[in-house]
Amino acid sequence: MNDSLHVKVDDVVVGGLVFENGEYIFSYQTQEKTDFISLTMPVRTKDYSHINLHPIFEMHLPEGYLLSIIKKHFSKITKTDDFGLLQLMSPSIVGRVSYESHKNMSDSLLTLDELLHSKDEKLFDELVERFALSSALSGVQPKIIARVQNKATLKLDQYIVKSWGEDYKELSLNEYYCMKVVQYAGVPTPEFYLSDDEKLFIMKRFDILESGEHLGFEDMCVLQAKQREDKYSGSYEQVAKTIQTFVSGKNKKTSLINFYKMIVINNLLKNGDAHLKNFGLIYSDIDNISLAPAYDVISTTAYIKNDVPALHLLGSKKWWERKFLLRFGIESCLLSNKEANEYYDECLSAMDKVADEIKPRISSEKNGDKLELLEKLHQIMEKNNE
Repeated sequence: MNDSLHVKVDDVVVGGLVFENGEYIFSYQTQEKTDFISLTMPVRTKDYSHINLHPIFEMHLPEGYLLSIIKKHFSKITKTDDFGLLQLMSPSIVGRVSYESHKNMSDSLLTLDELLHSKDEKLFDELVERFALSSALSGVQPKIIARVQNKATLKLDQYIVKSWGEDYKELSLNEYYCMKVVQYAGVPTPEFYLSDDEKLFIMKRFDILESGEHLGFEDMCVLQAKQREDKYSGSYEQVAKTIQTFVSGKNKKTSLINFYKMIVINNLLKNGDAHLKNFGLIYSDIDNISLAPAYDVISTTAYIKNDVPALHLLGSKKWWERKFLLRFGIESCLLSNKEANEYYDECLSAMDKVADEIKPRISSEKNGDKLELLEKLHQIMEKNNE
């Protein structure tokens, strides 16, 4: 493969990416200002040159489990450096930004019922075999993107399907209940499910509308011009500042409220993996930018007892008490004292509601690993409501 790719916006080629002489160079082939590939890379005549793959392209690369699977299968037949991986994955990258490809991706279809109600214990392994190259997903957790056919409309939807390994037992159950907290707190979330056997957490892609339109999505690494290895560097104050910088005026207040709630919930649940790639912005055009729905919310201290937050807050990586989180809401999210307290209480109420859902399961659960996880989650949620 030549070290070049045609880059598309809304399925129209707008520029080219090449790798030569140790540099990644992106050049626009359009003068249309609306054809920008990233909020941080507006259309211009001058090339965008970088010694590393530009963050907007790096966002499409797999990490962790998926990366190891792909390298295992393809390292003997093609380069699996960043550019090689992008070329390898490019035919199946679907979104507002995509790449020119003639590959047919219409095979390997499922239905949502198959994912939710399957009794096949090796289902996820089979999904990896079918969809690994179609899954441009970051993060170390085992996950793939599956193309799912709606039985009623025959329309194709895309779902992110996550599993777990021995190091993080019952992670799907963990994420399901933590995402319920987010949902009950009134923060927008994607459509999500837990399979009947509770081995799979299934989440619908939020950047593809029912009409099939692709929304733009950029995570905070992209927006802060950082590489993926820098996702644990920075602060939540900087994320709030990025929201203020890029989000459209009409959406700014709501976005900052939702971000504040996310930080409160991640702190209460003790989610030590709320890094830069787990927050992002979504947009239909330059005048309609807002905070993306919440995703990838778990309690990491259920596995790592003394875990700490992923990013700094108020100059430190620690779990802060209420008064300090209220200060963050007022100073960084532009809330009044009354608003900060009200939204904090909404998060507590959401925790209490999920704790009430978990409690009956504890007395009846026979699976030891599930029982241990449920007890830890319940303890965390109850403690925050004392």
